[in-house]
Amino acid sequence: MDIDIRTLSLVVVIANIFQAFAITFLYAINKKYRGINWWVLGSASIALGFVFLLMRDSVDIPLVTIILGNALIVAGSIFTYTGIMHFLEKKEDLRIVLPVFAIFTCLYLYFTYVSDEITVRTAILSITLAFYMFLTSAALLGKVPCAIKDSARFVAGVEISLACFLVFRGWYVLFITPIETIFTPAIIQYVSFLFFFGGNFLLTVGLIIMVNQRLNADVVEAKEEFELFFRTSPDGIAISRLDNSIILDINDGFTNLTGFDRSETIGISSLKINVWKNPADRQKVYDEIFEKGFCENYETILRRKDGSEITCIVSAKSITLQGVPCIISVTRDITDRKRAEQALQQANRKLNLLSSITRHDILNTVTVLAGYLGLAREEPAGPKLKDYLDHLDVSAKTIQRQIEFTREYQEIGVNAATWQNVEETVREAASEFKMKDVTLDIECGNTEIFADPLLRKVFYNFFDNSFRYAPPFTTISVSCTEKEDGLSVVFADDGAGIPEEVRSHLFERGFGKHTGLGLFLSREILAITGITITENGEAGKGARFEMTVPKGAYRFSGTGPEQL
Repeated sequence: MDIDIRTLSLVVVIANIFQAFAITFLYAINKKYRGINWWVLGSASIALGFVFLLMRDSVDIPLVTIILGNALIVAGSIFTYTGIMHFLEKKEDLRIVLPVFAIFTCLYLYFTYVSDEITVRTAILSITLAFYMFLTSAALLGKVPCAIKDSARFVAGVEISLACFLVFRGWYVLFITPIETIFTPAIIQYVSFLFFFGGNFLLTVGLIIMVNQRLNADVVEAKEEFELFFRTSPDGIAISRLDNSIILDINDGFTNLTGFDRSETIGISSLKINVWKNPADRQKVYDEIFEKGFCENYETILRRKDGSEITCIVSAKSITLQGVPCIISVTRDITDRKRAEQALQQANRKLNLLSSITRHDILNTVTVLAGYLGLAREEPAGPKLKDYLDHLDVSAKTIQRQIEFTREYQEIGVNAATWQNVEETVREAASEFKMKDVTLDIECGNTEIFADPLLRKVFYNFFDNSFRYAPPFTTISVSCTEKEDGLSVVFADDGAGIPEEVRSHLFERGFGKHTGLGLFLSREILAITGITITENGEAGKGARFEMTVPKGAYRFSGTGPEQL
């Protein structure tokens, strides 16, 4: 009984379509691996190419049924090669791939439209496909991860077998039995379709196995890394069931932290161990896990086996182990750190108290000195004594300014930095000045910056600088502009500006006509959160103070954390 070659070719088409769906599904569940998307493209291209070839008798469009159909099959082999290279973390050699494809296309066009030779076209197609299959095999037989070595060799064997047959097919049709059409009932055609059917099926199976082997290897590696972290972490780690809090596993860090060993914890509910000083804290952690799936850095006090108490931060996350909902918790002892923060806070309070008392006593003494100087000026005195009194008066006022400076400088960095709305802060600072004849123009929208609470003092100093040195002026402007290196916040006036020879000394302590401390303090306040400041105005055109806020230290209120 004769075998219907058209039926055989239809079976090949259907098989390739199913294989394309299989590779697509493989990609859908393993998108993290590079190269599988190229396999999807390759399998779909080959399937579509065979569809066009099957249309040869019903559609008389050589550009579609001959050129496009065979080009798609060759392109499919190229895509498969590219995917293999990407999957193996290698680089495809386009210097070879593209020229060969260009030569194939030119020859196919010639032997279709200039000299219609199906036998030659068949040989060209066979040799070209064999070339790309040998190229793919070389990559698979080269250096590959040990985890996929066996499956890589299997896929290489399939590719080499197909390539060898295709070389034989090209030689056979050229020198033994030429063919008249794609559906010529010749033995070589029957064998070809069978090889395409079996080879592509085995190739698909091999690719799936290769991905699964890599996936299994990654799972094993991840498990080993987790085990290493779990066993060696100095933090206390415990895994417990979500439904009944039964402890499934603990590490040595947990034993060192709480004093409970494995025999006293494994298989026992964490409620019975009762390590939480305040059970409400435990409930808060669990509530947050149920709500968000995790809890981060929750500070609490735990009770050790011997009854002693330790201050800890607890982070926990819900996970699934072998289909069972569980919680993995990581607990870090911060008792020593908390104590240090408290030996430090107390020391700061004592130092601040000492500074306040000392400053108060010195200012009182200076006040008395100034009073006596005033009385001395009322007494008759010669020019020389008057000159001495003038010098003493200047010295007393200098001491007073320096003592006042220590009060302001002491406050810098004492309180934690916070997010502050630029426009609101500017307007608060402006409220302390007579702005009746001055236009205040703010273009910062909802911009917030992360800065020391004394940020308002910075803008106060800018306003003070303008009102002292800029008159006559009519406008003060504040603008916020996002740039590549961060956020630019500019405070500018249209007054006299700052001379070039002064600009380089503006932020030095003691420089200036008044206290010489305002701009120095402003720079110190901003520097706490990494904000830099420069003055880049032009003399005669106004002062221009530009602050650069680093990325991560500014945000636009009402937006997501990606813009913080």
